[in-house]
Formats: sequence, C-alpha cells, structure tokens
Amino acid sequence: MTCLKIPDKLLSLLLLLFKFGIAGMPSFLIAIPLNWFLVEKILLNKPIAYLITLLFQVAVNFVFLRLFVFKSEKQGDKLITFFKFFWGIAFFRLLDWGLYTLLVQNTEIYFLFLQIGNVVIFSLAKFFYSKKVMEK
Repeated sequence: MTCLKIPDKLLSLLLLLFKFGIAGMPSFLIAIPLNWFLVEKILLNKPIAYLITLLFQVAVNFVFLRLFVFKSEKQGDKLITFFKFFWGIAFFRLLDWGLYTLLVQNTEIYFLFLQIGNVVIFSLAKFFYSKKVMEK
C-alpha cells in the first residue's frame, strides 16, 4: 500500500490556513454576541448592526493575524500594511454585507445563521488576500 505524500508547500499552506482560522476565532466569537446585542438590545437595523460588527472584526483580525499567523521578518510600516489590509478586506466585507443584507431583508433565515454562513463563504478569499498583503 502506498502512503499519500502531501507536498511540503501544500502542507505549509494548509497549516497557515488553519492558523488563520484559529486567529480569526476570537473576533468571530465576539462578533456573534455583538451583532445580537446591537440588534436585540440596542434595536439597531440589522444591516447597520452587521456593518459595525464587520468593522470591529477587521481591526481585531489584523492584530491577531499580524501577531500569530503572518509573522514577517520585515517590520515595515505597520500602518501602511493595516490600510492595505483594511481596504482589501473591506471589499470582501462589502460583498459579505451586501449578501447578508439581501438575505436578511428577503428571507426568513435567522440573522445570526446568515452571519455564520457568510464567514464560511468568504473565508478563503480573505485568507489569500491577507496572505498576499501581510507576507510582503
């Protein structure tokens, strides 16, 4: 029986993807109750509450990704890296927000389920973009 050999490059990419998911977990775990609180207790409009939640997640994710996933030897200008990260991720978050808003306003799907679904849908795109920006 032949053992399946995973190429080193693919293995390191999968490990990085795993770290990316773990680093995003704190903001995700806060984002769910934050969105719920803004909608259910503050009584914000669901799309507005979700937009606030997404902005919070972008800032927190940058810090965790920089510290634990994409550790660059080059320190560079962290502010420039943050803005490149922010504007690129903002594009994906805009798509995320648009899909969420469309579905929350036109379906009976519970808004927190939509939020979790969007995390799954957009994660890979955000991973590859973050990798590109943070490893330069």
